[in-house]
Amino acid sequence: MRARCFASSGALAIVMAMVLSAPASVAAQSASAAPAKGAPAKAAPAKAWTHPRTPDGQPDLQGYWTSLSFTPMERPAKYGGREFLTEEETAEVFKQGVQHSYEFTFANSAETPVYDATVYALDAWQNGVKPNKRTSLVVDPPDGRIPPLTPEAQARRRPARAADPEGGGGGQKFDGPEDLGLGVRCLTFGGPPILPGAYDNNSHIVQGPGFVMIEYEWNSEARIIPLDGRPHLAQTMRQWHGDSRGHWEGNTLVVETTNFRPGATYQNANAQTLRITERFARLDAETIEYKFTIDDPTTWTKPWSAIVPMTHVEGPMFEYACHEGNNGAINILEGARAQEKAAAEGAKK
Repeated sequence: MRARCFASSGALAIVMAMVLSAPASVAAQSASAAPAKGAPAKAAPAKAWTHPRTPDGQPDLQGYWTSLSFTPMERPAKYGGREFLTEEETAEVFKQGVQHSYEFTFANSAETPVYDATVYALDAWQNGVKPNKRTSLVVDPPDGRIPPLTPEAQARRRPARAADPEGGGGGQKFDGPEDLGLGVRCLTFGGPPILPGAYDNNSHIVQGPGFVMIEYEWNSEARIIPLDGRPHLAQTMRQWHGDSRGHWEGNTLVVETTNFRPGATYQNANAQTLRITERFARLDAETIEYKFTIDDPTTWTKPWSAIVPMTHVEGPMFEYACHEGNNGAINILEGARAQEKAAAEGAKK
């Protein structure tokens, strides 16, 4: 980890040097290419971007995209009712996000085995991830805040809080692998929606006649989305990522997902009533505007929406292979048995 940290430090220095030296280089090239004195200047015509199409005529969303962002899900109170940042604020938020990742990695790299967040932050920077001008990912309600939970949802969550009042997992059982989380067991890491996370923010979109496939970098999970108008599965058939159906509205791919499996829903929403609508709109060669709407009347008092910019990055994505050497599940269960043994021996004494 120490070696990775110094490598990241060097990479940061190289990137910063390139950024700082770019203006001088550009200026020099501009001077050498300037027209002779008195000659009329010729403005280069702006080349209009044309939305690409797949061989069967669909708007082309294919490629590798990252949802990495330093924008908070909900709007911080200091921004009040402002939806957008100033140019200066936008640059500062992005800079602090990269720097925070760098400092976190450097501070913890000597002894503590943590993921190297710098790799992802620098990778995004060098791949052209654009700073987000929004003050929050949530865009509806207009205050940028997720609506309150319904009384029913609060009642559903009350038993979990009572079993673990400190929020540290103290009330959880570890009798067997079934007691562990879905991610610990490498079954699923969830989704939709597509959200920025600590790492592994990439997605791979592939299109074919009548279908779209979205593969997540995290756990190498794939969603197959039919576009042929078929109805949703019967309510008795529930899937980790729900049952998705897509259609085109102009150049926007609209995907509606229901039939979620209990225990695998976003923010523990009600699998029986949750509906997620996603909209993928390609803005240019490098950007997809991804908007999702969460509608679950038994969990939130009203529907709410968020926008996550997705930036094109170079592939490929490597296999996550969560199950290979999954020592986390083994160590958790072994630790629980060791605690039980220690408690039993202590009781005898």
